Amino acid sequence: MQNLTIKRIEQIDALRGFALFGILMTHMFEGYLASMTPPQYVDFNILYPMDSFSQVVIQNLFVGKFYAIFSMLFGLSFYLILDQKKVSSSLKFVWRLVLLFLIGYIHHIHYRGDFLTVYAVFGFALVLFRKVPDKIILILGLFLAFNGPSILTNSFSLIKKTRQETVQVIKETKNIPFNNSADNPVTKAVAYFDLILKGEYRQLLASNSTIGFYNKYNYLKFSGRLWVIPGLFLLGLWIGRKKWHEQIDKIPLFKVILFSALIGIPLTIISYFFSQPSNTEFIRYVGSIAKDASNICMPLLYIVVFLALFKLSSTNKIVSQLIPVGKMGLTTYVMQSTFGIFIFYGYGLGLLLKLSGTAALGLGLIFFIIQILFSKWWFSRYKFGPLEWLWRSGTNGSWQQFKNDKVQRTANKGITASGAYKLSKSS
Repeated sequence: MQNLTIKRIEQIDALRGFALFGILMTHMFEGYLASMTPPQYVDFNILYPMDSFSQVVIQNLFVGKFYAIFSMLFGLSFYLILDQKKVSSSLKFVWRLVLLFLIGYIHHIHYRGDFLTVYAVFGFALVLFRKVPDKIILILGLFLAFNGPSILTNSFSLIKKTRQETVQVIKETKNIPFNNSADNPVTKAVAYFDLILKGEYRQLLASNSTIGFYNKYNYLKFSGRLWVIPGLFLLGLWIGRKKWHEQIDKIPLFKVILFSALIGIPLTIISYFFSQPSNTEFIRYVGSIAKDASNICMPLLYIVVFLALFKLSSTNKIVSQLIPVGKMGLTTYVMQSTFGIFIFYGYGLGLLLKLSGTAALGLGLIFFIIQILFSKWWFSRYKFGPLEWLWRSGTNGSWQQFKNDKVQRTANKGITASGAYKLSKSS
């Protein structure tokens, strides 16, 4: 079987690192809860006036934005790994996704907000689009990425005045539907919250490995990400086929920045003001559409601004620091979850109800800086991140060379020199 290799593109690695920074900030502010907040704990992290401001920033400029960037990059990676190599085996990519799901499963049972299992499942659909024409991929990708199926369904329900589903009744804090059925999500949220606070490790693993997957599906369904994530994958695939990643210098960055800002910023403002609970149902519905659209336009703005900063000599040195941490994106993401769980959960420091949202952001920033330093040191010695190496070795069916070529040559010289010394001594 052919070896799965990706041509490293520094801007893409740096952009992945940037996306991981945004994801970390989002999860740190949310206390790595990955569940709706029980009514008695609403605004548990708003301890000081500054926290309310931080909440507005995170909810409008971070939530839904950075995972969109990461998702598009996943679609692009599919192109780089498989789609551009017409003779490559799809079965090997499928096996790669199976291994990703296994890694994600271990991650999920500790943190139910895991998206590796979600990416692995949706990644199978990408294989089916390997032979689909570019135009269809673009049209379908845009329709799904803008949450088209949910918009159509909700529009029909609104017009017909039917309330067969609770899609419109959304908890402000977590965008999770609430109902009064026997299967009450509030009751489940309270039980899960208590498990986190008390640090019931075994019970938490059991909950995440069973009801955790059911809750994840419900969240994907009611948030629209059930459609948005595959749509972003397809857009990333389309970008790869157009080879935009190889022609970054030719992209009119200023024009794209202006275009995305003129659309994305007003949409974000509309989403914020229209989504207030005091508004009518129709106004909130318009706000939800604006939010879905802003979650595409704002990430586009972030991407082109980041690429512009990468291109400028005055800022290149700063943003280039994100290359190593993005290069080992899988390891970086799992390490972030490990850190967050340790900070907030009861079997760690148990700071969920004690740490303000702004302070959590500060801790997240410090940890991300540590990750940057660690990743730079790591790649001075090794070729792959730890989990990337394990994933690649499992995919190829053999242990891959782990140490950097330079480190390996030094080690080999040391072995050779030692052998020569023993030989001369014996003779």
